[in-house]
Amino acid sequence: MKKFKKIIALVLAAFIIASFAGCATAPQSQSETVKITEIKEAGIKALFTSLNKDKLVPDSATDMQNEVIGAISGYRFTIELEGGNALVEFYEFDKDNLNDSAKRVINEVKKNGYFNMLDISNVNAQLSDNEKYLMIYNDAKSEGDNPDSAHKERRDKITKIFLKAE
Repeated sequence: MKKFKKIIALVLAAFIIASFAGCATAPQSQSETVKITEIKEAGIKALFTSLNKDKLVPDSATDMQNEVIGAISGYRFTIELEGGNALVEFYEFDKDNLNDSAKRVINEVKKNGYFNMLDISNVNAQLSDNEKYLMIYNDAKSEGDNPDSAHKERRDKITKIFLKAE
């Protein structure tokens, strides 16, 4: 019986190692890093330039697969702060040419403050005042009962500029 348990443990360990090895060779995202100055879409570029001028976001972002939510562009910034990082994604919609995905996402965010996408439920998001842009802000240290003041202050500043984006 003891020998049987050891064999089972070794088989499970080998299975777990093989699983991790498979993850390491899985295809990576085809997203690439782009400098704000290289972004082609004028509206979202102006938003990022304003945020960068105030040192709220770095000068480069990851180009995201925006088609999933019907946006015409999408970028993610990793913001390094003392005590942790924040991930902020911005998406731009062509309000005169919204496809069904874009309409669904915008309506869900307006109604619920979140949207569902693929296998991900309740993605918290916010729309700009003109509903042309969508922001997803992930930073656990800026939320909750005891938020970190530096993280919360940065989130509030980014949100204020985002809401007024043209």
